[in-house]
Amino acid sequence: MFNLILNPGKNEISFKSQGYTLAANLYVPRDFDPSNSYPAVIYSPPFNQVKEQSGAIYCHKLAERGYVALAFDHVGYGDSEGEIRNYENANIKMESIRDGISFLGTLPFVNRDRLFGLGMCASGGYMALVATTDKRLKAIATVSGMMSNQTSYFKTMDRETVCATIATANAGRQKFYETGKVEYIDGLGMESLDLDSLDKKSAQYEGYEFYMTKRAGAETYPNYSHKSPTFLLETPMLADAQSYAPYLYTPYIGIYGEKALQDTGSLTVRFYEAASEPKELVEISGASHVSLYDINADVDRAITAIDTFFQKH
Repeated sequence: MFNLILNPGKNEISFKSQGYTLAANLYVPRDFDPSNSYPAVIYSPPFNQVKEQSGAIYCHKLAERGYVALAFDHVGYGDSEGEIRNYENANIKMESIRDGISFLGTLPFVNRDRLFGLGMCASGGYMALVATTDKRLKAIATVSGMMSNQTSYFKTMDRETVCATIATANAGRQKFYETGKVEYIDGLGMESLDLDSLDKKSAQYEGYEFYMTKRAGAETYPNYSHKSPTFLLETPMLADAQSYAPYLYTPYIGIYGEKALQDTGSLTVRFYEAASEPKELVEISGASHVSLYDINADVDRAITAIDTFFQKH
């Protein structure tokens, strides 16, 4: 039974998932009244992010538009429990999204018929996969969604490269099993980037500027880490939402930045083209993959599109 007293805006709470206590922030509207019924959104973040980063921005803005919005730290992230830290396990993350939906369904002020999902970057794919078999979500939105991990890995690497990548991850798992100790690596390779020669408009450069500086890195959010277990790629490589797009059967809006068409935007476009109706595709002019994480002008346009779509469904 949920018996906390909630204040307008952000409220620090927790819920259970897979035997762990997950730390979360529940955002409620400015005029919140627990006797009323509100639409709700469960948010899941990009690779390795914690709830204080993009989730705080999106959920705050959704609450301002009348939604109850949930941002949480996945198992092993941020303030949440979990022995293996910063483990990008697609299956575990999808289970926590489902448990978050269940948690929202227990709140007396949440309208279960107006419960929505929002996934960003890696979680765009996770949210779409969850929604394919979880019809408690009445509509979903993805922002800068990584919707096809086959494309991101298998279809962009030759056989030798992909097998070598997998073998490295497998070796890390074996060592962890034998020693009980997790070794961590720079999963996105940000420490080794040659910033002088890198295209300043590329997603890689933007990722560095976001995650490795004061803008949104550990200096500002101490619970964030760009390090991941050596075996991190084993399950994300299998989490391919594109394969299930025709069978989604849940209203879908895909949002991407105009400038992201040179790298990740096409993944959202292809998913949209294959997805079942009803669906919408929104290009945010002048925006990039990463600018949709935290640049207010771009985020506000994404939020407007999301709100309009959710109100239709």
